[in-house]
Amino acid sequence: MLTTTEFAQTRPADQLDALISVLGTGRGGDPGIAEQLAAAAARRRRPLHIQITGRALSGRTTVMGALALLSAQETAPVDQPELPDPVLDGDLVIYVLAGAPQAADYRLLATVPQGRGVVVLNKADAVGARWGEAVAAAQRHAQELGLPIVPIVASVASKTRAGAVSAEDLNELRRLAVGPDVPSVLAADLFVGVGSDQQARRRLIANWDLYGVDCALSALRADPELPASAIIQILHSASGIDPLHKLVHRRYEQVEAVRGGELLDELTRLAARAVPGDGGRARELIEQYLTGDEALWAGLCAGLACPQVAHLAAGYPSPAPGDVDEALARATRWRAVVSSDMPPAARRAALRVHNGYVRAWERMSSAGL
Repeated sequence: MLTTTEFAQTRPADQLDALISVLGTGRGGDPGIAEQLAAAAARRRRPLHIQITGRALSGRTTVMGALALLSAQETAPVDQPELPDPVLDGDLVIYVLAGAPQAADYRLLATVPQGRGVVVLNKADAVGARWGEAVAAAQRHAQELGLPIVPIVASVASKTRAGAVSAEDLNELRRLAVGPDVPSVLAADLFVGVGSDQQARRRLIANWDLYGVDCALSALRADPELPASAIIQILHSASGIDPLHKLVHRRYEQVEAVRGGELLDELTRLAARAVPGDGGRARELIEQYLTGDEALWAGLCAGLACPQVAHLAAGYPSPAPGDVDEALARATRWRAVVSSDMPPAARRAALRVHNGYVRAWERMSSAGL
């Protein structure tokens, strides 16, 4: 009996390649259909095209570094005089704001397909006096744009990814944190001041940004013995990068799943075009694949990622059911969703989810053996 996610984990990884091989050279195959299927599979397997865009000086490059998206493409700035706006045609678009969205931001974001956009409110330390004000601004803008927005301080996030707090910096931070004169962190000039340690203070700002220095000083005032590793963890958390990482990862998985559904749609069309006769088995072979574990799992994931029904699975910790009872409960629930009044695309997505959980229940209970 299969348990937990074994239904997904035991799927053969080469079923599609085997199907292409049989259609191309096997008995009863169809080289023309095989060629089209190979092209569709290549499109499905290509790396996602990730774009990072936004206005000039919004911090696009810094956000890309903070997320470690080495393969992402940074577009030309948005709303530049006498220059066309970038075409946002990526599989995943990360739009960087450094303040309230303007008319051009609304216009460009309206071109991003549903489920493929992530908006970053960068330089969140400059939005109000407290982090809560940046969060409130992000929520307000998210309601206006209809897209999730994550506030971050990318300059600090990128520094915590690329470096460590040196012994020299840590000693200087401790000295400032416990000294009699608390330095002002309202502005860089005020922090640097006019004392004999100006060079050290400038180095701290260069290494950790004014916001990072402020966070480190606050932590050291509470516990002057904090080690460098703890300071890095605190700065990383204070940058807000972790929620953005999670959102980008979730969007990435959703886009990948949708592409899997698009491949299944192409397979269905190819099966319909295949004409049986003269020993040709292309339609039969493709339909066999479409009813197999690999295709049903891909359909389940694609259905859950469909923007029109994704909210119905918001409480699922994972696409895979935890046990046989959960598989049956999910299959029953999605059967009810299929029976409800909804657009054709949403019904097709719900049906794929239902069929996938039925197969999961069969495999986990041994009912399908």
